[in-house]
Amino acid sequence: MKFSDIVDTLSARVITKSSAHDECGVESVIVSDLMSDVLMMEKPAPLIVSSLSSDQTIRTASMVDASGVVIAQNKPLPDKVAKLAQELDISLLHTHLEKFECCVLLGKLMDKENS
Repeated sequence: MKFSDIVDTLSARVITKSSAHDECGVESVIVSDLMSDVLMMEKPAPLIVSSLSSDQTIRTASMVDASGVVIAQNKPLPDKVAKLAQELDISLLHTHLEKFECCVLLGKLMDKENS
């Protein structure tokens, strides 16, 4: 999946773009508010979908070499989170959709691209 497709599919707002944002392809998605669970996953360059809008999410994304982060459920996004995402070169998206809706839509998008 390309980030442009993800942005369109989730009606997301782009908060920050990583240096690889336009070339990066997303092959896996991890959905969790527990960053300890994210750290336990072994997926290459996953997209993290969470409603945890804190710097912990961005730091975890950096640790697992995530391709980006989607903050769901229209959670308020503190300025420090966007600044940290920019500093750590992580694409950060923000959507009003619930995490479950994000999962369904991203699953359909992945199926579409794999067929």
